Amino acid sequence: MIQVHVSGQVLDDARDRQHTGEAAPTPDEVRRISKRLRAGIAHLPDKEYTEQLRKRLREFAAEQDMELPTPDTRSAFWSYRLEDHPTVDVEAGEQLQSMHVAAAYTEAQNSIVEDTLRYLEGTPGGKALGELHLWDANVQRALKLDRDTGTALAYDAWGALSQRYAATTETEALFFMAELNPGAVAYQTEAPQLRRDGKLDIIDFMYPPPMGKYADLAPETQELLASRAVRAQVHTFGYDENDPKYTPLTKAGHLDLEHLKSLPTPEAQRAAVLEVCARVAAMDGPARAADVEKYVEEIKVLRPDHEVALPNSTDLAWAHEARAQATPVVSTHGAFLPGVEVNARTGPQQIQPPEPSASAIAGAHFLPGVTLKPVPAPAAQVPSTATTSQAPPAPEQVRGPTLAE
Repeated sequence: MIQVHVSGQVLDDARDRQHTGEAAPTPDEVRRISKRLRAGIAHLPDKEYTEQLRKRLREFAAEQDMELPTPDTRSAFWSYRLEDHPTVDVEAGEQLQSMHVAAAYTEAQNSIVEDTLRYLEGTPGGKALGELHLWDANVQRALKLDRDTGTALAYDAWGALSQRYAATTETEALFFMAELNPGAVAYQTEAPQLRRDGKLDIIDFMYPPPMGKYADLAPETQELLASRAVRAQVHTFGYDENDPKYTPLTKAGHLDLEHLKSLPTPEAQRAAVLEVCARVAAMDGPARAADVEKYVEEIKVLRPDHEVALPNSTDLAWAHEARAQATPVVSTHGAFLPGVEVNARTGPQQIQPPEPSASAIAGAHFLPGVTLKPVPAPAAQVPSTATTSQAPPAPEQVRGPTLAE
């Protein structure tokens, strides 16, 4: 498990980036952006106009250059803010956003060896999308959008670009976060893309896991939860199904720590963790069908009388539709959890078989002996504590109510 050493110089650079923020567009830039994006659709009724604008922004994202500068270039991903870290001296009360840490660390690494690392906002595609200033209130007003709609469109466009960024990641995916948050693009878009591509093994977390959450669990369970394979699939945050960022993947990937602590043996706890991983793998689709089977096989050994519950057919159909909007990719890696064997995916020429239709998925039974049924919602909803003092340039930092951090 990697834990990045953040030098004082990197930390100061990150603070400067956060303090300076993104330069607001001039009135002339706002007019040019609005004219460009509204051309040919400004006359449409509100609902149709919004949908056409969304499509236009996604098409723009799809056209951008997201290729790796070199085959060995690593990719940085980020989420929310820097919290407890053994090598970082964050000042009392300081909330340093991980996006700035990732950017500063990337630039420091590249000053030593050019193109050794990249981050989304620093890529040609990220810079091009950033020049549209989709998070800026003046741009949103010029586009005739209210704040919520404008933010949703910005989130969607950056999410589309993030998916392509993840799809082109090869050697290492360095996640500047302690854990995945279900309200973040890293959880909803980037990590699923990497998993579907068979690249679970290249994900490394640059911040230590939140071990305080796991204090009452068996040592074996704590070790499992700290593994990068589990951290790259599950989340432990409460959620609200009425939150605009909620998706069926949020429900599928939720690990209830209180329930986990109530289980009497390390074996039962391991089975519960693997069951969440199996649900996530099922949501990832046919590319991970073998992974689901491996998880289920081990769960049945650990808890022979336990009924394994995978996502229901409706949620699987939603996941199918979400994947259909993503860029097709091929699988070139293979790795998994400690003690779980998974067949490696090989060769850049390997083409994924076509997925069945959403209607076929909705009517299908996933695995023999495995129940498809709803995953229970968490007992307690945890309100978000996310805050931001400036217009964010990336999808997950959206103003207004969000899923819990």
